[in-house]
Amino acid sequence: MILTVTLNTVLDRVVEIPNFKSGKVNRIKRERARIAGGKGVNVSRVVKALGEDTLCTGWLGGIVGEEIRRKLEEEGIPQDFVLIKGESRVNWTILSCLPCLDKGKQTHLVDVGPKVSTQEVKALKEKLVKLVKKAAVVVFSGSVPPGGGERIYYSLLNLVHREKENIISILDTAGVYLREGIRAHPFMIKPNREELEELKGEKLICHGTLLKEAYNLIRDGISLVVISQGEREVIVVSKKQALILFPPSVNSLNTVGAGDALVGGFAVGFKRGMDIVKASCLGVAAGAVSAEKGRETPFIPSRITELSNQIRVRKVKL
Repeated sequence: MILTVTLNTVLDRVVEIPNFKSGKVNRIKRERARIAGGKGVNVSRVVKALGEDTLCTGWLGGIVGEEIRRKLEEEGIPQDFVLIKGESRVNWTILSCLPCLDKGKQTHLVDVGPKVSTQEVKALKEKLVKLVKKAAVVVFSGSVPPGGGERIYYSLLNLVHREKENIISILDTAGVYLREGIRAHPFMIKPNREELEELKGEKLICHGTLLKEAYNLIRDGISLVVISQGEREVIVVSKKQALILFPPSVNSLNTVGAGDALVGGFAVGFKRGMDIVKASCLGVAAGAVSAEKGRETPFIPSRITELSNQIRVRKVKL
């Protein structure tokens, strides 16, 4: 089973506003979707589509939390959340023109999330102790709501490593949460270029500098570093090899969740015992399908397989 942990679950609302203008009155043409979200939830959606068992956990609260729970039930995605007193957040994605006419622009409005208490943090740890025993892979991803603390991922990763020695752990977050989480030595991290630049404190302007920084993280105890760059190449570095993967060309509808789909593909690859090249291709293809269709359209495994076969892989000397 692949366990996903979403600390800052969200109800994502996707709306179309043709010719969206900042500072003006903008009328919604239509609401395209209301989707149960948060990075870990997005990962579980891909895992389920690819035919593997998954379970979502994390924090969930209030009326919005109840709607998120119902949405997951409708999709058939198993869940076991810790209920909190605060209200789960709502994010907005504004599509500024009709996708059939133009790719257009996307504007994202992102809420910070509810404050969690010390007791709610403790309750999540207690739940993880039970759930991780049945998991082969655990994915920690996304932002942290107020009250979680800067070292929350460090603490949770150490906890699952203690409870299950052979667990494959993946961390996908940013900023101080990534910096502190790395200290717990997750098996894999997936920063995008901007997140890696923030971690390093400087611009990384070419493949060479990205590869060098990734290898520095490998020497610090990470087994696999995956660097995404939107529609551009994905860089994958392990102790033994480095890869540059060139994604297939697709018409992007909604890129929200594409990075999470990439992580989901990797998680499935690890669960199935794939080598790094095959797991990387599965992950990149899943990310491309997510961008192409948007999360409101069910994933089609055959399309992921089709795109996986179109990915070019270049091996690079370390």
